[in-house]
Amino acid sequence: MNERQMIERSVPLIDLEVASDGRTVTAYAATFDETYAVSDAHGNYDEVIDRRAFNKTLADGIARVGVLYNHGLTLYGTPSEQFSKPLGSPVEIKAEKLGLLTVTRYNKTPLADEVLEMIRNGDVRAQSFRGAIVQSAPTIMRAGRQLIRRLELGLKEYGPAPFPTNAAAGILAVRSITDTLDSISDADLAALVRERIRISSPAADGTGDPDTGETPAVDSQADTHEAPAADEAPVDTGPSPELLEAELAAWRARNKSQEDNPQ
Repeated sequence: MNERQMIERSVPLIDLEVASDGRTVTAYAATFDETYAVSDAHGNYDEVIDRRAFNKTLADGIARVGVLYNHGLTLYGTPSEQFSKPLGSPVEIKAEKLGLLTVTRYNKTPLADEVLEMIRNGDVRAQSFRGAIVQSAPTIMRAGRQLIRRLELGLKEYGPAPFPTNAAAGILAVRSITDTLDSISDADLAALVRERIRISSPAADGTGDPDTGETPAVDSQADTHEAPAADEAPVDTGPSPELLEAELAAWRARNKSQEDNPQ
């Protein structure tokens, strides 16, 4: 019997929260019902995760789910002895409307301390999961690209990762930063993230579906991202806090204008 193919996906740190104890981190590891572009060994395509995809896995319990930094790998996709050490243990993992929410208790180790500091400073901008592809919907074509919906996924491990891979990478939604921007509600933050996805997705330049804004995906046979070449320039992982503040101010101004001048 062949081993199931694995999938690795990451999302920006949407609504990240580090508890007052400094060692309990709440963050999403995946988003549901949001189409995002994927580029791997099988080409460029779009993908969406069904909000019920993890239900069976979570029903089996979370005791065997690991917590690793960058899937235990270096930036170039090679095994890392340091990053293969567990960062902590999952306290709770649950499927919410927005995505797969994880609550993690970090260990009192030098590696965990270092990662927590990177999270607080905003140097780590994503959380990622790795799991088996159990069931996917038949691949469909949309706007000349392949789109696939993941119906059931396993969950082998998750944890913080240096770079998000989906279209929402332009938003750095770390609560410690947004709080300094004159506070923003969870609903407003979610709307701002959706707007960034719309602007930065292929649909914005006419290659996606004009009605839904969705962009195209492929049924990956072995969903592992290609490692960047050693001489490649660092990846731009998102806007600075100053740019985020400007975007947030503009977004609020547009909303206020719409409220003052309803159609």
